[in-house]
Amino acid sequence: MCLSGAALDRWRGQHFSYLELLPPQRELLTALYFTEEELDAFKGTNLYGARNDRFHDWRKEWTQCREIVSKSKPEWGTQFEWNLYLAAATYISSRAFPSTVLSDTPQLPRLDDETPSDPILLPGVDIANHARGQPVSWITHTGPDTTVPRVAIVPHRPTLAGQEIFNNYGPKPNAELILGYGFTLPNNPDDTIILKVGGINGKKWSIGRNAAGVDGLWNEILRAVRGGDESEDEADYETILDASEALQEMVSTLLERLPDPNNLSGKDNIRPYVAQMFGDYVEGQHAVLTSLLEYSQQKEREAIDLARSQGIELVMEEEDDS
Repeated sequence: MCLSGAALDRWRGQHFSYLELLPPQRELLTALYFTEEELDAFKGTNLYGARNDRFHDWRKEWTQCREIVSKSKPEWGTQFEWNLYLAAATYISSRAFPSTVLSDTPQLPRLDDETPSDPILLPGVDIANHARGQPVSWITHTGPDTTVPRVAIVPHRPTLAGQEIFNNYGPKPNAELILGYGFTLPNNPDDTIILKVGGINGKKWSIGRNAAGVDGLWNEILRAVRGGDESEDEADYETILDASEALQEMVSTLLERLPDPNNLSGKDNIRPYVAQMFGDYVEGQHAVLTSLLEYSQQKEREAIDLARSQGIELVMEEEDDS
């Protein structure tokens, strides 16, 4: 938005109180505000690539916007600096709500929800911090004196005077919290890792702790082992064995790439809060991958049992750790 003169003064007067509530740029801790050394610590993780993807997307948007602004007023284009665009984009990405919260039945859309929605800012309402599992209700209504919907967040738990009032952002893994908000939750139950089978165009699967959501991934690997056969027949022991081996190799490779969660302890060039986020994130990724490895090993045992039930005794070779 570009305003000047009286219009800019009116805009400042109307929104200055809200802008005063926003944290200054120096306090923003999303992944795009990591130093080069802090970012390097995340190499080998999905978050490292996701952060770089967002950086390039936002730089492209900024370049396009600056060109448009410059054509209208060159001096504005000169002042349209990257750090200002980054801060504005960060405020919106971390504070915007889906427009569905203003509907007659307010709701936060699910990942698979195709209901049309646009990002909106609700000054004041967006100040509340996140508390996982915090029961809250969103209530919208239109009073007799206005057609503009009014929004209220109603906590279901008693809040004493002087206590902080929390919102609930919904189930979010630490990767999303770091990328969009700049904080993490220790031992976050909602942590996930995104895995893909089938190369560049392969389908992505979101796997959670305790191998939650693994069924679709496993069936996709079975299909790949069968050469794309969509048959719904029970897989034979050889197919299960090959699929479990493929999954174990995939997971083992990811575990080897994963950095040590204690790598940043005591490093003076890493901000303590970033080190904490790093540890929380890597712990979650390790927990998810470990549960997935255990799942694949269980499938291997099932294949051996299935073969044994058919009178075939399989002898598995022990890996040489030397």
